[in-house]
Amino acid sequence: MKPKVLIVENSWTMRETLRLLLSGEFDCTTAADGESGLAQALAHRPDVLLSDVNMDGMDGYALCGRFRAEPTLKHIPVIFVSGYAPRTDGPPDQPVPDAYLVKPVKPPVLIAQIHALLRRENAAAPTVATPQSVWKT
Repeated sequence: MKPKVLIVENSWTMRETLRLLLSGEFDCTTAADGESGLAQALAHRPDVLLSDVNMDGMDGYALCGRFRAEPTLKHIPVIFVSGYAPRTDGPPDQPVPDAYLVKPVKPPVLIAQIHALLRRENAAAPTVATPQSVWKT
């Protein structure tokens, strides 16, 4: 069975591009915003959350925070894919994704990052958040 990736992205073009790029190796579902992404995750737990950062309403950081606060979702790896560098001006308790990739992301880099996080999860990684990795591809 393919690992399940939930793609939360407000741009239809980017959402569909990511879905098509990843669908060979992953079972992908999509959501257009943070609220619907959270609802989908609660209904059908994904193995990985792939989220844009800048979205109307619940942005990627808020969505990550909701995942971290939800007992059934808190151990799911979160990857941000954004056209912007990570925030450095946020509050000290700002939720931190497991990986942060800056657009444009090369498909092999994204796929490798998802697999690496899945391996980490399968190896029963500690529940303490790991340092954020920033990849510009």
